[in-house]
Amino acid sequence: MNIRAIAALLLSLTLAAFGTGCRCDCTDAAKVVGTWVPESAELGGAAFPLSSFDGAELHLTADGYEFAGDKGTYRVLSDAWPMPMDIMGKEGPNAGRTIPAICTLAGDKLIVCYQLGPGERPTAFVSPAGTQVFLVRYKRAQ
Repeated sequence: MNIRAIAALLLSLTLAAFGTGCRCDCTDAAKVVGTWVPESAELGGAAFPLSSFDGAELHLTADGYEFAGDKGTYRVLSDAWPMPMDIMGKEGPNAGRTIPAICTLAGDKLIVCYQLGPGERPTAFVSPAGTQVFLVRYKRAQ
């Protein structure tokens, strides 16, 4: 099998898991609750260094979150894809702020795309250059 065929196969598998046809359910609390470790992140179209998280993990309950001293609630707004969610900061740097985001969940992988700036809720799992769209890929902690 040549390199192009392998690349095409990997792309197909990735799109099958996380592509626009995925209906991975972030609304099922039993699937979302737990501890999540950032695997990769992008901000404004550029790689965001994981070392900036200083080892922080995302802790999710059925309706709450905690990440590096930031605490609050979240609500998945519908089961449309990508799943829109609002994150409401209660304590820490995002206290009093509502952050529009989208999420998808596939097995032990959670992807959240946050709008940290004044723009609209993201509609795709990308972080365009020049924006404050923050894309984070998490894996479930063991």
